[in-house]
Amino acid sequence: VLYLLHGSNDIAGGWTLAGQMNFIFDNLLSEKKAEPMIVVMPFGHAVPFGSPREIQARNTEMFERHILEDVMPMVESKYRVKPGREQRAIAGLSMGGEQAIGIGWKHLDQFSAVGAFSAGLPRDFEEEFAEALAVPDKTNAKLTVFWIACGRDDPAFERNEKFAAMLTSKGIHTTWRGTEGNHTY
Repeated sequence: VLYLLHGSNDIAGGWTLAGQMNFIFDNLLSEKKAEPMIVVMPFGHAVPFGSPREIQARNTEMFERHILEDVMPMVESKYRVKPGREQRAIAGLSMGGEQAIGIGWKHLDQFSAVGAFSAGLPRDFEEEFAEALAVPDKTNAKLTVFWIACGRDDPAFERNEKFAAMLTSKGIHTTWRGTEGNHTY
């Protein structure tokens, strides 16, 4: 199962309506560049739009609980999925990339792969995940893929590039791709 998270001010359907993920994925499957899987695209705004800043600041925390306590159990009870962390990935665009990094790294017992595209980056990543960064061999054994990509014309490009370099310097196996494009699908 791939949990695919959208960006800020977007909706769960953004991945298919604007990102054309369904067509891209079908092409990858037909070219045997991807394995069949269930892709879950939940709505990433756990707090209402227009909420006061102090409530908006809790969006990722509340969304994390929603994913772990509501979405994942529902998917695994309604669909025939292979069990275990090795069968789960989480990835996202922009805000969804930040959510994927935070949720994925906090829950390496639940996810084996994390992807971030043009990600907003967790501000305190090195502090929050200091323990995991201090033991790269153990972290790498849990994290089969950590993919970071960003378009060269994206205002977030330099931050994403530095983030990937920091992870690599700490011995974390990271795939970094600087691509063409801006902060869009």
